[in-house]
Amino acid sequence: MRNRRGHARFRSALAIAVAGLLAGCSVLGAKEEPLSAVQPTLGYPRSWIWSAAPGVSLQSADAAAARAWVESSDLYQDTRVSYPGFAEATTQAIMDGLVGAEGTTKIGGTDRILIRSLTVTNDEMRVRFCVDSWDTFYFDGSTGDFFGAGFDLSTSELLMRRGAAVGSVIRGKTSLGRTIQPAAPAGNPGHLVPSTSWLKGPTTNVFADWVATWRDSDIKTPADCVAWFKRSHPGLNYPTGYTAEKRPNRPAAPPPPTLPASPGW
Repeated sequence: MRNRRGHARFRSALAIAVAGLLAGCSVLGAKEEPLSAVQPTLGYPRSWIWSAAPGVSLQSADAAAARAWVESSDLYQDTRVSYPGFAEATTQAIMDGLVGAEGTTKIGGTDRILIRSLTVTNDEMRVRFCVDSWDTFYFDGSTGDFFGAGFDLSTSELLMRRGAAVGSVIRGKTSLGRTIQPAAPAGNPGHLVPSTSWLKGPTTNVFADWVATWRDSDIKTPADCVAWFKRSHPGLNYPTGYTAEKRPNRPAAPPPPTLPASPGW
């Protein structure tokens, strides 16, 4: 159903200009509004279950920066929510490619992500991931209606550089939950809840001086990703049957439950 190339996930045609976001006083806006004046973002709960290859510590400052950036980019594309410091930790070129909250198709549920490798050389950090989206699902952001479950296994690579090596990318402050959104959709509001009630992200900037300068994603099946995937889904005969049409436990409704995040923040 979906291809992660460019991390579009059904949303490449919905790209919006950053200038429009600034005009709307979003999390990228130069002017922040009081929390009391901001409508909480509404959607299905999201979570991430992280694991790492031997030698990579999920609790290290570098891994935390990479994890926070991946989670923030997912959140921002769907609901225009991000963790503190995300805008400053993202170059303009990447931010231009992120899709804001106006898109109809949204993501809920749980991504399982394996950090395959994390390498820091001087002022550059390169992180490679396996991404298992079996426990994610799609819903219509205008109505709240669930309409399909995820299924892909993909690889992703993130390049981050120290801020001094990138130059200024300051766009204004971001905070968890600082976002402007319409009221609950009329079609199915009972399925949607404010992100502030379920999103337990970091409350301080964990990006340090790292700035994301490049990211690429693709559907691939390297041996280490397949082995890791099978540990979480031992009953699936990957790749046989691992498609949208042949998914053996593909739910019709309601959507699959969002799993507890790990290790969390």
